[in-house]
Amino acid sequence: MQRRWQALGLALLVGLVVACGADPVVTTPDPAEPAALRVMTWNVQTGAHDPPEWAPVVAQLRPDVLALQEICTADAEELARLLQRNHGLIYEVVPGPIRPPTPAEANASVNAALGPACDTGPDDVQFGLAVLSLLPVTDPRVTTYPPDGRDEQRGYLSLQVTTRANRPVTVHTTHLGLDGTQDDQLRRLAADAAGAAPAVVLGDLNLIASQPELAPLRQGFTEVDPDARLATSLLGKIDYIFVRGLVPVGEPEAPEVTASDHRPLVATLRLS
Repeated sequence: MQRRWQALGLALLVGLVVACGADPVVTTPDPAEPAALRVMTWNVQTGAHDPPEWAPVVAQLRPDVLALQEICTADAEELARLLQRNHGLIYEVVPGPIRPPTPAEANASVNAALGPACDTGPDDVQFGLAVLSLLPVTDPRVTTYPPDGRDEQRGYLSLQVTTRANRPVTVHTTHLGLDGTQDDQLRRLAADAAGAAPAVVLGDLNLIASQPELAPLRQGFTEVDPDARLATSLLGKIDYIFVRGLVPVGEPEAPEVTASDHRPLVATLRLS
């Protein structure tokens, strides 16, 4: 995480200055439509930004299922409180902290930033992923990828939501690693997600659209922005929504925001 900030620091500063003052402008569908499922993925850059900045963005975009990366468990809970108090949106919080699997790996230098990111120690990591859902949630689980000394510990969060049409949808969200770790991680995620339908896989994949590592997901899922029109970071498009057993309604959106170094990626889906 720290290495990523250092590598992108100057470019991010320029991008944030240019974006200053911009508000997301979107048209949200009727959230009460039973066949509709609105999903959103957003790397919120905890540490540089906080829940009071994120809440107005989420309230305007109003996803049914919000997948968050680079977030502390406490910040996800505060975000849900702000959304209920200030916007009348009652989200269930599903935390997905990526805890290193052994004490030795927890204290490895590559994982040094995981605890301090949320003011905890390396053996009590509360940093990683979270899902906020307006829909009922069942069967949440966190899966860690095998430790890899090239990058900090990563993993994915899986759960089921029940739509307003009383249909279950499986959701997987992840934040893939850097320095060449993405290939094995994405293969593992794609293998876990294979077969389930309807299903959504979304998150920060740290891969641009032309990279072949995306092939395992593309073989079994449909991408909501297949032409990579929507840049979600200064690197281009690295945040994705893949679906199976659902079809996009209208165009996906990646509105410009100042509350993170990533733009949220939002899509409205319909059960096929």
